[in-house]
Amino acid sequence: MKLSNERNLQFIKILNDKGRIIFFTAENDGDFYILSKSFQQNINNVKSLFNLKDLGFSKQTHSDIVNIFDGTVKEGDALVTNARKVAVGVFMADCVPVLIYDKEKQVCAAVHSGWKGTYSHITAKTIETLVEKYHCNLEDIYIYIGPHIGGCCYQVGQELIEKFSSDELYKEWNIIEDNRLNLSNCIKAQCLNKGINLEHIYDLDLCTLCSEEKSGIKLHSYRKLKEKSGRLLSLIYIED
Repeated sequence: MKLSNERNLQFIKILNDKGRIIFFTAENDGDFYILSKSFQQNINNVKSLFNLKDLGFSKQTHSDIVNIFDGTVKEGDALVTNARKVAVGVFMADCVPVLIYDKEKQVCAAVHSGWKGTYSHITAKTIETLVEKYHCNLEDIYIYIGPHIGGCCYQVGQELIEKFSSDELYKEWNIIEDNRLNLSNCIKAQCLNKGINLEHIYDLDLCTLCSEEKSGIKLHSYRKLKEKSGRLLSLIYIED
């Protein structure tokens, strides 16, 4: 896994044809919490760094709402665009960022999937939007799962265990182990159920809670730092 450092921002960059998949870390004041003093400056730095025309994001509400980006900020937790050099992104500090790219139709999406969004199948619903609105073919879609609190650390209560265990989609999947919930496996199950090729699903396998100790990569974690936690940015865009 290669980390890039540009303009004091550290990030993981993945290239797929014209798709650019970017996951920022928490190094060098990489904080994208909308209430932080550095938020707007960091957004401006990102737009300048990648020469973007715009960077779309949502007022995230842990919903299953999928929007087509039109230049405005709306309530929702997934954004889709086919505009060139226009990024769509999500903010998180334990929730799962899912970036989606169709290399043939040249459409991309950014999904914010916490436990509520995962439970309501927001990733699957975003894939449905790509198919319905842009006529995407499932065999052309690629999925990238970024840093989030992993199954190694995500301790949950019995109520949540029962909610996820009752979902028929996950019956054949190892999503619960020792009261820990594996959101990544839930999202993979959603993608495979929709017909995405397993070889097109990539998981960075970086846990926001323990990655600094295990791999030296600093990430924001709300569960670890509570109100002192910043936010990570994950974004995707299409080159000209």
